[in-house]
Amino acid sequence: MENMSENNLICVLYGSSNTGKTTSLRLLAKKLEQIAIAIASITIPNEDDFAVTFILKNKKIGIITGGDDRGAIESGLTQINNNRRCDIIFCASRTKGQTTDFLNETFKKEELRWITNMYVYGNNDEQAFLCNQSVSDFLYNSLLLELAV
Repeated sequence: MENMSENNLICVLYGSSNTGKTTSLRLLAKKLEQIAIAIASITIPNEDDFAVTFILKNKKIGIITGGDDRGAIESGLTQINNNRRCDIIFCASRTKGQTTDFLNETFKKEELRWITNMYVYGNNDEQAFLCNQSVSDFLYNSLLLELAV
């Protein structure tokens, strides 16, 4: 894959499998649907991974939820960087292995912002969802601060 160093900021939400990374990124995408222009008219799915791009304040913002393996991230990057590179990317990644290795090889260190995923272990779905909402709020507010600079 070609070097993606033209991107400005890559926010990587990382954590173990099945800890809510996709849910948090889905909630972020739904927030952006309210204030940004979606480049491709897709419906944010309630399940499964997706890749979507938005324009907000003249910046192209991409979200990739597939982060379980290198191929999923590569495929997502291809989808969101179509025609014009994203200025800001939010993506999911595991804590170590091929996904983190790929991101470290593809992007410059100063472009990457690693954000650990917050998760409640156990069977309390309500608490887990509140964690997902908190992470989503943090990502959303971080994006708004980044765009204000």
